[in-house]
Amino acid sequence: MSDNEKKSPDKKKSFMDVYREVNEKERAEELKRQSREDAAHADRERKARDEYAEKLRQEKLELLKLKQGVITEEDIPKEEVEEKHYTVWQRIGNYLYHNRPYLIVGGAIVIILAFLVYDFATRTQADITLMFIARDDNIEFYDTMMGEALAPYCPDYNGDGEVVVTVFYASATVGEGSMAYADQSGQTKLVAEFQSGNTVIIFADDDAVETIGAEEGVFVDLDQVFPGDENVDGYRYNLNGTAMAEDIGYTGFSDGLFAAFRRPHGGIGMDEEEFRENYDHAVELWTNYINGNVVNP
Repeated sequence: MSDNEKKSPDKKKSFMDVYREVNEKERAEELKRQSREDAAHADRERKARDEYAEKLRQEKLELLKLKQGVITEEDIPKEEVEEKHYTVWQRIGNYLYHNRPYLIVGGAIVIILAFLVYDFATRTQADITLMFIARDDNIEFYDTMMGEALAPYCPDYNGDGEVVVTVFYASATVGEGSMAYADQSGQTKLVAEFQSGNTVIIFADDDAVETIGAEEGVFVDLDQVFPGDENVDGYRYNLNGTAMAEDIGYTGFSDGLFAAFRRPHGGIGMDEEEFRENYDHAVELWTNYINGNVVNP
């Protein structure tokens, strides 16, 4: 093929040829535009320097004349400062710009408070709370099912139209001293609950009772509450005499597991009247459960 054929104007350009040409044209236009902007910027800077130099020269000249007594201060023209008038939106924008750190912090606080209020208003409150402290780590996975098993026998004590029975597990183990716990979270739960009158029914065993140092008088004598019940032994209500294991699908209940009821009393940070009311609710719930008296089908 001859050189003339290679350079023939009729040869069709490839996509890459067109792409390169367009890029080269755009780069050339960009360089021209940048050059014009640089020239205009340099011209503005030069004019600003010239104006500033002239202003300094005039001020020096006026100061010299003032010292020589040629003119007085009244003869020096006052530089008029143009008063700016802002629109309402400009004032709002200016305020927001200068106070943005405070507005950001304040907005974050408002959002957090709104979330807390919403969470409190929409959170489902438990009608009754029970605690499991026996030495059985596996039961931790059945606490929700235990609450669900008891819920049909619990009235709507708080009147919110929804019945919720909460059972939570606090790990306990016997060790040196009268207050030995498997972990810090278990200790925190136990201390918090025993300092309040919210939780009345305690699911436990003899080891757990020894762990918490439950002295005589902490739990109610159930012979007086459930007279003639064969599952009652002092303050213990034997869980193996109930359908609890079957209801929650857990076959690991030991023979020593029982339910105990805390004796209502007053004290620092503890309202005896509220404690007594919670105790009455707990007795009613357990009575309904062991008698099969469903109040919320």
